[in-house]
Amino acid sequence: MGTPATQRAQQAWITPARGQLRAVISVAKLCPVAVLGASLHDLPHQQRKVLRLHGPDTQRFLQGTLSADVANAKPGEAVPATLLTVKAKIVSELIVLVHDEETVDLLIPADTFEGVEAHLDRHIIMDQVELGRREDVVVAALWGDDLPEPSAPLRWRCTHPVHGQLLVGTRAETDAALEGVERADADAFAAHRIEVGAPAWGFEVRPDFFPPEVGFVGAVSYDKGCYLGQEPLARIHARGQVNRVMVRVDVAGDATAPLDLAHAERAEAGRLTTVAGGSGLAIVRRSFAADGQTLTAEGVQVTVRSGPLGDDPGRAGRAGS
Repeated sequence: MGTPATQRAQQAWITPARGQLRAVISVAKLCPVAVLGASLHDLPHQQRKVLRLHGPDTQRFLQGTLSADVANAKPGEAVPATLLTVKAKIVSELIVLVHDEETVDLLIPADTFEGVEAHLDRHIIMDQVELGRREDVVVAALWGDDLPEPSAPLRWRCTHPVHGQLLVGTRAETDAALEGVERADADAFAAHRIEVGAPAWGFEVRPDFFPPEVGFVGAVSYDKGCYLGQEPLARIHARGQVNRVMVRVDVAGDATAPLDLAHAERAEAGRLTTVAGGSGLAIVRRSFAADGQTLTAEGVQVTVRSGPLGDDPGRAGRAGS
C-alpha cells in the first residue's frame, strides 16, 4: 500500500479519463499540500557530498567554470548548475550555495563527487581558491505549503531537485528541522517532481546531454559571459536546435522507469524517466512533444500531456524534428 505520503501522491495523479488531467491538478492545487521532507541520501540518486570553495577568487572562478550565474545569486537561494564539457554536454549537476563573495558550497551528487573535485582542482591555477570537503554536513529537502522562512546557512530556497527548501547542516540540525514533518519516500518525491516539472539527477538529468534536452535550462545563464561549454549553448539559444525535450506524460500499464519509448513514425522516440501513480516525466523527440501524442513500449502506453518543460527553443523558436 505504501506510506500515507505515497498513497496521497498516487491518488493525486490517477486520472479517470485523459481529458481530466488538468482538472484534477487544478482541484488539487486548491487544497493545502502537507509539508513533506526527506534526507537526500534516502531518495534515489540524490545523495550529496559537499565541497567548500573559499578565497578571494572563488566567485570569479566559478563564473568561468559552471553554467549558472553564481555572482548574482540571491541571498538564501540554492542555485542549480552544471559542470559541462567543452561541447556543452553534462558532466555533473551541482547545487550552489553562496555564503558570501569568498565562500561557496557545492552540493555534488555522490557518484560524481570525486571527478568534479578533481576537475576543479586541476583548473585552479593562478586563482586564490581553496577546496575543502565538508564531511560534517548532510543535505535534506522540504516541500509543500507553509514552509518556514529560509534562514541560511541551514535553510535555502530551491527549485531543484524539489520546489521548496534544502536543509544543509549537521545530521542533528537536519534531523531537528525534519522533526514532525511527514517523511517522503521515492514515490512522493517522484510525484512532486512530475507535478512541478522538475528534472532530477539520475532520472532526467544525466551525463552526455545538453541541459535543455533534459528540462534543465534553469541551470544555464546566457548573460554572464564565457564559461566552459558556453559557446555551444549560445548557438542552441540562437538557433533552437535541441531535438530532445522533457515532457509530462500519462502512463497506462505497469511501467518502471527507465523505459525506452517508440512511435509509429520512429522506433527511438524517447525514454520514460520518472513514474508515479499513473503519470511521469519523459525525454522525447521534440516532434512528439505535444499534448495527445501517444508513445508505446511493450505492455505500456504513454500519452504526452504537455509541451516541452524546462526547454530552450532558442530566440527564433522552432517546431522541431
